[in-house]
Amino acid sequence: MDTRNKAKQEDPREEPKFGDFWTIESRCDTYYVSAETAVRVGALLERAWRPRWTKFVDLHGRRVWLRTARVESIHESTEAQRSRLRAFVYARNKEERADRRWDDDENW
Repeated sequence: MDTRNKAKQEDPREEPKFGDFWTIESRCDTYYVSAETAVRVGALLERAWRPRWTKFVDLHGRRVWLRTARVESIHESTEAQRSRLRAFVYARNKEERADRRWDDDENW
């Protein structure tokens, strides 16, 4: 392995840090943004005379121009919320597995 590639893989700055963020969902893509960006875009959507376009920079550094009519949702995603969601999905899947019968024909 090339020593540059190995050094890059071991560099802790390259590891993604998720933390708390907001998500802007559009018809074409999902953008992960800071709370400040989400508030600013949300304020544009609430205006009586909404601008046709919004522009922002997401957490990955992408410069985005997005039609405001294409924004489908803006929502918060904290570490605690994602942890509770994972626990909920795990418990639901465990319950569904317990309800299955060995001769259940639905899986075929």
